[in-house]
Amino acid sequence: MAEEDQAITARKEKVEHKLQQRNQTRECQVEAARSARSTAGQESTEDMVVQFYKEMEPLVEELEKMVTQASILPTEEVTSHLDQMVVKLQKLQEFVTESGMFLPTYDIKKTQQTLSSLNTQFQAVQEKVKPKKKFGFKSRKQKTGLTTATVPDPGTVSVVGNGAAGYSSSNSCSLSNLTGQVVVLTREQVMARDVSLEHLTDCRVEIHGPPSTLHMSTMTNCTILSGPVSTSVMVDGCTSSTLSFSCQQLRIHRTTNTDIYLHTTARAIIEDSQGVRVAPYCWTYTGLEGDYVTAGLDREVNHWDDIGDFNWLALDKHSPNWSVLPAGERREEWAADN
Repeated sequence: MAEEDQAITARKEKVEHKLQQRNQTRECQVEAARSARSTAGQESTEDMVVQFYKEMEPLVEELEKMVTQASILPTEEVTSHLDQMVVKLQKLQEFVTESGMFLPTYDIKKTQQTLSSLNTQFQAVQEKVKPKKKFGFKSRKQKTGLTTATVPDPGTVSVVGNGAAGYSSSNSCSLSNLTGQVVVLTREQVMARDVSLEHLTDCRVEIHGPPSTLHMSTMTNCTILSGPVSTSVMVDGCTSSTLSFSCQQLRIHRTTNTDIYLHTTARAIIEDSQGVRVAPYCWTYTGLEGDYVTAGLDREVNHWDDIGDFNWLALDKHSPNWSVLPAGERREEWAADN
């Protein structure tokens, strides 16, 4: 019996050894295939998203640590430390922007929230360790029919018609829940900030300056005109509107029957949209050239008519969901009554 048991044990160990070898072989094959996909640029979106977070999380942790350190540094080291934070924030923003071409919508919003939070923390610690001098603003006389909403900092938002503008003044600027309004945002209000426009109907918004990002959602029959946006523009749930902006990157979701006058230095992406028409960016205002310099956008690089449609995979046929706006139908005048 002992010899028989030993023989059974030997056979069992032999089988287990073969299974182990087979598993190791499969693991090697999987890793080789993954490496081949990566080398060929054919890595799956899921793999790229996982890798994105692996690279992003240490950058975020480092900036959060620098925020804490800023409060306890000697005075002579504060300026240099803040400058380093600015550089790292810019690099993180660039990394997120570049990754936006493959990140799903949820992850884009999540990372933008993280960036916004980091910028807010930076602004707060900067004000604490190196406060700016306070400035006072004199009230201006209101023109007939013009409603002026005073905001905490800096300046005012002008609104034509009934209703009030919602405005947030930290590292972000937002307008929401407006109907039939004309709003002009100044350079001081938007420069290097995240601008958000939500739930607007029959409104006209002019952004005279270079925001960091621009998010537009749930808009109907609106005209939105913006100066150069240094990073990304997100459009979600826009209907029967006219948009004009310059940016580094554009993502469009759930948008219908909307004309976009566009300058973008990267290929724009649309998803779940129909009736989107594009034309070259042509809106202008005083100080536009300087805002281009501030935003860091190259006017000579423009992919306004190079649109990728996530819902149209055919390479030999043009997507039916977007088209180039015929020259004869393009707007040349941008006055409020046009």
